[in-house]
Amino acid sequence: MTDINELLRETARSAEATPPPDVVEADVLRGRAGLLRRRRRRAVWSSVAGTVVVAAMVAVTVVVGQPENGSGVATPDGASSPSEATGVRLVTYTGEQLDGFVVDRVPEGWFLQGSTPYALTIAPDGDTTHPAAFTGKLVVMLYSQHMSEQLPDGGEPIEIGGTDGVVTRDGSGDAHLYYIDGEGHYAEVQAPSALGWTNQELASFADGVTVTVNAQQGLG
Repeated sequence: MTDINELLRETARSAEATPPPDVVEADVLRGRAGLLRRRRRRAVWSSVAGTVVVAAMVAVTVVVGQPENGSGVATPDGASSPSEATGVRLVTYTGEQLDGFVVDRVPEGWFLQGSTPYALTIAPDGDTTHPAAFTGKLVVMLYSQHMSEQLPDGGEPIEIGGTDGVVTRDGSGDAHLYYIDGEGHYAEVQAPSALGWTNQELASFADGVTVTVNAQQGLG
């Protein structure tokens, strides 16, 4: 029992003793070194985690942005919808209207060159020829007085705003659309091959044409 009591007294004196300065400094240095190691490990793991998150975001962006149809063109609904247009596209006309015929749209890059009671001429920008020279231009007119009020035989039937029409093409590729408008006028649209229009595009243009009270039938 004496040995145990002596051991306890020695242990108590050891715990109450103040450690030397060099021991305290060594403990402090070891603590600081351990803290630095822990901070470095946290910084490394934070960097790795950030890289993983960025890589995941990039992967998601690539997957979402890639069109599923493989066309290379993404449309708002996620699928490509090829346009039926093949030639010069129609754009809304906002300029001054001319007597005889009113138009809602014109070919992009074309202008209303001139109008008489008998015909409206639409030409490509820069064209300085006389409006009465119809070659290479888009022309709107009523049937001439010498034409019977009926659609020509042959050609390709087409619908214009709920009314009937017929499209014919000559040897140069120019198109001629004969149709009856909503007011019962028999009208004709001549479209040069330079426009590259399909029958449907030609009908879309004609659907936006209004024949005014100033329009007259020609004699030719």
